[in-house]
Amino acid sequence: MPQSVKTLAYLLPWCVVIALCSLYTPYFGNDFRYMLVEGTNDLVSSLSDIVISQYRHYFTWGGRTVNHLIAQFLLYIGKPAQSIITALTYGLLLLAIVWAGLNCRRPTFKVRLLPLIFVSLVLWLCMRNFGEVVINVVSSSNYMFSTLLILLFFIPFVQSFHLERDVRPWWFSLFMCALGILAGWTNENTGCAAVTVVGLYNLKLLKEKRLTAWQCLGGCGLLGGYLALMLAPGNAARMLFMENKGFDFWEHFFNDSIGIIGLSFLTQHLLLISLIWVLWQLKRHALLVCPSAQVKAGLWLCAAGFLSLLIMLASPTIPARSAAPFTIFVAAGTVALANELYLHGISICPKSLCNAVLSVLFIVSAASAVNAVLGYRQMYFDNQQRGREIIAQLRQGKQDLVVSPLKTQRGRYIYAADVRTDPQNWANLILTRYYGLHSIVRSCDEVSSSLPNDFVYFVKIGQPVCKVPAP
Repeated sequence: MPQSVKTLAYLLPWCVVIALCSLYTPYFGNDFRYMLVEGTNDLVSSLSDIVISQYRHYFTWGGRTVNHLIAQFLLYIGKPAQSIITALTYGLLLLAIVWAGLNCRRPTFKVRLLPLIFVSLVLWLCMRNFGEVVINVVSSSNYMFSTLLILLFFIPFVQSFHLERDVRPWWFSLFMCALGILAGWTNENTGCAAVTVVGLYNLKLLKEKRLTAWQCLGGCGLLGGYLALMLAPGNAARMLFMENKGFDFWEHFFNDSIGIIGLSFLTQHLLLISLIWVLWQLKRHALLVCPSAQVKAGLWLCAAGFLSLLIMLASPTIPARSAAPFTIFVAAGTVALANELYLHGISICPKSLCNAVLSVLFIVSAASAVNAVLGYRQMYFDNQQRGREIIAQLRQGKQDLVVSPLKTQRGRYIYAADVRTDPQNWANLILTRYYGLHSIVRSCDEVSSSLPNDFVYFVKIGQPVCKVPAP
């Protein structure tokens, strides 16, 4: 069987799982916000509405124009097209990580299966808030889609590690400049990490008189896109809004930030163990003394990953989903470092041990994938029932609505930014605006779990997530 067919056959089940989860999941929170034209209560009904929305958004709330253009477009086209695009993008992300790690000169399905297996398992088992980062429309646009853009931008730079002077056609310089603008204009912490590692690499090439036009223009485009992101007037307005609500950066730093970053590293168990093991094997075989281009490229990708997460210590908020770029870049770096061992004919671990570990990980992944699909399927039926509840109450002339809880517990694969009993909760306020109501609340709130969602691989399905308190 051709290698490309094997690759596609392996990717197909992963894409099917993502497509089904995306198809079944209801819209939550910011999804409803971005279905509306910014500054109005009108539904987005054309591509021009999306452009108008993001123009207004840039000046009033934030600079992530590229991400939110993607989000509003996906919400505009709706399901199932939206779900198919999400699944294909996830498949492309898996491939792009392998392309970067194996130094593939061009996009191809002819890649070794073991690196692809490693990447797919690492993302499934380690990526924080997987359901939010991959399945939810707005969050996936902010993290999965945007990080893929940056990774694709990185790949030519990874390739240039292997060449004395990487000269390319003139049109490639223009392409990299445009891709750099898009990549830089995506995400604050990931963009900063990208600007830093690319900038330092280009300065090194400049000092050695090896810098070429596409590297220079690509770096300039990346910096330009990042400045467009960071200098957006909406960022200042958003920060002022947070400070007016009593936000204190230093209190947040010491009480929340350090703990969140620590937990983020803890959730990367499989990835960090693999990275440490590969580095130890490289050191053991004296491959770190005078590192090859392959090793340098792997360390460069890992540096981008670690920097993207540690930069979040300077952020006013650290959502768990912001650790996704760390998982993606470090996975690519680990594949690159492991490939150096492969090129030297060095076995990473005994075949019997490797097969046993992979078997266990595949069993856990397959079982949790089935659980995730069934969980989202239950949420789909719950959401239909909720729609009937809302219609019934509206027909009675009510403007203060009460809805029933869903019947799927939240976990690392199940994302649900559902309304709460507090009408001033952010998700409640967005839905109130979307439906044009006085208020909307849920009949009860679930009890907070002491176990972070990232460690909930299997969720309970079929029972309400909370019970209505007795009168």
